[in-house]
Amino acid sequence: MEEQEFRDWLSAYTDYEKAMAAFYAQKRFFRVNTIKASLERFAEISKISAKRSPYYDAAFVLDEPPSFQIGKTWEYFLGLIHPQSLPSILVSLVLDPKPGENVLDVAAAPGSKFSHMAMLMKNSGVLVGNDVKGEKISALYSTINRLNILNCFVTMRDGSDLNWRSRFDRILLDAPCTALGSGESASKRWDPSHSYRISTLQRKMLFSAYDALVEGGELVYSTCTYAKEENEAVVKNLLDNVNGANLLDITLDIPHEHGLSDFGSEFRKCYRIYPQHLESEGFFIAKIRKGDRIAERAKDPAETGTDTGG
Repeated sequence: MEEQEFRDWLSAYTDYEKAMAAFYAQKRFFRVNTIKASLERFAEISKISAKRSPYYDAAFVLDEPPSFQIGKTWEYFLGLIHPQSLPSILVSLVLDPKPGENVLDVAAAPGSKFSHMAMLMKNSGVLVGNDVKGEKISALYSTINRLNILNCFVTMRDGSDLNWRSRFDRILLDAPCTALGSGESASKRWDPSHSYRISTLQRKMLFSAYDALVEGGELVYSTCTYAKEENEAVVKNLLDNVNGANLLDITLDIPHEHGLSDFGSEFRKCYRIYPQHLESEGFFIAKIRKGDRIAERAKDPAETGTDTGG
């Protein structure tokens, strides 16, 4: 897509000038891996110059020259840190996995969010990391080993056909997307037809992930792109076709814009994070709950004995 076309398209979502200026000047973030070192211990031993993010204690903004390669530091080699954009870190906080739960990451490689979820779970419970290709699984294993993740299993299944039913308390689906929020040249090779095509896969993956949730379980759907066809439209398709699926409020206090109300007022519960909000990449985040059958029956006058009159 030509630059002017992309400018006109993105301007329908947010302030183009602010978004692109922030995109090309975005800061570098990393996350401290508290599985291996507490934040206090890390501050004592690390010589990396960084400032703590005001939005999450374990997230830091790198304060080093552009030439500094965090992947060549001893802190990285020993698994004390993991480079990760701030919105990507926040996705796991939205899902909020707890110690002892059964949790699934549908498209886990290379393992940034997956390893953060293990950390939030304090390396307990069961964390399943799935992906569809062998080379991606290899990258996931590398992250698991470096960061000392112990509560995990790795599977290789098609995310659009997991064939699991009611197994997991929480599920993350960070779906394959057109990456307009993170790919520097993505807008040049993209046109709206790409979003329409990939949304077919995203819809299948979301249905498959939802099926794998237990009743009352929670799912986070996220992408690093802006197109409504890959975001609100995918979630709307699930809500329209599955009884009991509903959007939940996201309670993180971070700068963001709401999801597009064109799809319904409930989509204000979704977060659209553009580069100007967190000086990082762009993201879409939606949190979905699988309705509790008992609660649904309680609402049915025929089963509760409630007389609605007439």
